[in-house]
Amino acid sequence: MRRERRAWRVADIDWIDALYKAYLTGIVGIVSIALLSAWAGGDRVATSTAQKVAADGPALLGLLAAVVVTVGLRSGERGGPLAIEAADVRHVLLAPVRREIALGPIAQRQLRHVAFTGGLVGIVAGQLAFRRLPGNDIAWIVAGAAFGASLAVGFAGAAMTVSGRHVRRPLGSLVGVALVAWSIVDVLTDHLTSPLSFFGRLALSPIRFHVVDVVPALALLALAALGYASIGGTSLESSERRAALVGQMRFAVTLQDVRTVLLLRRQLAQELPRSRPWFRVNRGPAVWVRDWRGVARWPKGRIARVVALGAVAGAAARAVWDGTTPLIAVAGLAMFVAALDAVEPLGQDLDHPDRGSSVPIVAGSLHLRHLSTAFAVTLLTGAVGLATAVAIGPDRALTAQVGAVTLVVAAGAAVAGAAGSAITSDPASRGEYAALLPPEALGSITAMRLVWPAAVAIAGFVPVVVARAAYTSTNPTAPSPVQAATSVGIIVLLVVAFVGAWVRFRDDARKWMSDAFAEAKASTGASSS
Repeated sequence: MRRERRAWRVADIDWIDALYKAYLTGIVGIVSIALLSAWAGGDRVATSTAQKVAADGPALLGLLAAVVVTVGLRSGERGGPLAIEAADVRHVLLAPVRREIALGPIAQRQLRHVAFTGGLVGIVAGQLAFRRLPGNDIAWIVAGAAFGASLAVGFAGAAMTVSGRHVRRPLGSLVGVALVAWSIVDVLTDHLTSPLSFFGRLALSPIRFHVVDVVPALALLALAALGYASIGGTSLESSERRAALVGQMRFAVTLQDVRTVLLLRRQLAQELPRSRPWFRVNRGPAVWVRDWRGVARWPKGRIARVVALGAVAGAAARAVWDGTTPLIAVAGLAMFVAALDAVEPLGQDLDHPDRGSSVPIVAGSLHLRHLSTAFAVTLLTGAVGLATAVAIGPDRALTAQVGAVTLVVAAGAAVAGAAGSAITSDPASRGEYAALLPPEALGSITAMRLVWPAAVAIAGFVPVVVARAAYTSTNPTAPSPVQAATSVGIIVLLVVAFVGAWVRFRDDARKWMSDAFAEAKASTGASSS
């Protein structure tokens, strides 16, 4: 029946057209990756730097692998990673058919998808690595693809194993925390003891290859096989719950509704506010007190996620300082995602506009006041990133000085981008005159609405790039790195101020446009009569 349904679904698609689109997409993707990596790859590192990468990189990559496996274990505790359609849950899984047979094709498709995605990310990373590190380009691409695909498959296998074997909470999370702690010990002691640290060494095999590094990759593949064999124990209740939430999330993605996607993701992760707050806030302006009371009830998972995103942003910014410019996108997006949690009070007001209209204050002014708490929370997140960048070293004093300037700029830019994303995701803010625009203009506006919030957040780390250029410049009149970072930071903060003004006065501008359109329509009707 599933085969017949798929055949009916694709009956009107010409296979020649489909093959042509796939061929064209593949060619364009490969050429784009090659050109972008050649443009942004950077210069070859010194021999001492390559040796440091070979010595410290495996433990750091092992820590990344431990975090990914931990996320998979937590997903399995919540019934993941399979996203089964509601009809399959209610009819197929309740039919007198072995559940392994019913879920087999879905699990195979899931494993293929994650393996392809992980391998593609690894290929891009290998393309960037061979531009700067010693080794053959083909070897870097193969190593990156093997590392990414194995890690992605291990993530899905861990989730399927925990879900299918009904591992009780929080046993899976405790195993993940133990793996992360083991990898952190390897990072701090410069010794490889964790199996995932040896797996991280596989990604750097073009510099120095060890046969034993293949064993952890095979273990992750074996974990995927164990997970596939365990899918028969998938819980019906968890599957039905996930089917409803994932269906809503996919619909929200088609509408570019980032706000709804975040809320559904929190429901999928079962993130509930704490019954007892971490701290109490009783004094200050009403909006400030209300927002901090919300932060005080953040669950542990959200706090850990925000701290991890701050550390990722700091490590990526440090890599940008060392010459890997493309990682500025990673740093900016990490801060942007963390700021999306920080602007949650603003999102709540947007979801319940009647509450804001019940108080004697302009809506734009109320929304702007929410950003002060979001900026403070994002500053704390950025402080974690600054501490991470300083700990990596080696020039810690200069890193702290440039990082202090970048911290303020990046936090402001991330909050501005997150606030813009929350507001543009609100259906009421998408404009009342979209029907009057041509389709070409409407498509461009939709694309810009999705891109500009993240672009503003990424711009917050431009001071690092400019400071590095000033640091490596041979011009005697060039400014110091701190001065260069400050000068560019002021420009970025002007953009942030413009976004703040837009948050404050957008309702007034919309009212003015509505009155202007009504007046123009009335005058046109009078002239016709």
